[in-house]
Amino acid sequence: MKKWGLLAMSAALLLTIAWGGPAKSAYAAESNLSAQGQAAIHTISVTGKGEMTITPDVAYVTLGIETKAATAKEAQRANAAKFAKLKQALTKFNIASADVKTVNFYVNPEYNYNDKSGPKVTGYSATHMVQVTYRDLDNLGNLIDAASEAGVNQVSGIRFDTENPEAYETKVLEKAMSNAENKAKAIATAAKQQIVTVINVVESNADVIPVYANQLFATASEAKDSAATTIETGQISIKANVTVMYEIK
Repeated sequence: MKKWGLLAMSAALLLTIAWGGPAKSAYAAESNLSAQGQAAIHTISVTGKGEMTITPDVAYVTLGIETKAATAKEAQRANAAKFAKLKQALTKFNIASADVKTVNFYVNPEYNYNDKSGPKVTGYSATHMVQVTYRDLDNLGNLIDAASEAGVNQVSGIRFDTENPEAYETKVLEKAMSNAENKAKAIATAAKQQIVTVINVVESNADVIPVYANQLFATASEAKDSAATTIETGQISIKANVTVMYEIK
């Protein structure tokens, strides 16, 4: 009986050692993996800016005709007659009807103010404003002169822009990324670190900054005796920003 008891105790002890050893090793391996997974990653974030200038390929011109008369109907009728002449003038510059749109039209009474009797209607004015899309920028001055001769007496401004900003978006974003990389390298070098890789990039949409030409133009009577109108298009800017996070070590 004592012999069998000693054998049972020995077997139990061996079983305990056998199970205890591997369990301890597995726990140690798991702890090492966990420690590696939670290792801190050092990062820096910078904002890169890209910009380029291009020659505009389109102009948006706002033209206006104002007429005055004793009655609202007469003012509106006179305005319609001049607007018909303007449309005819625009066709000579190969401007499609889709490129001419009304942006404002109103008929207002005109008053004469008197301290004793108060305001008194003296007549009416009709105003018709249209926006013209024009792409032959070298001929823009001639268009302004022709519109003036047709009866246009208001030019509220000219906006130079591009109809295809997507063609330049990739290039300006490349400039922004290059700028971000140069900034990150400078910061890392100053901190005695090295750039490892890009972790994240946040892009802002490319913005086109048009050029506005605000100028007083001659009325029809003055235009006949003056030199042709000259319009300088200038350059428009396209800008983009990116925020980039880099891993460093």
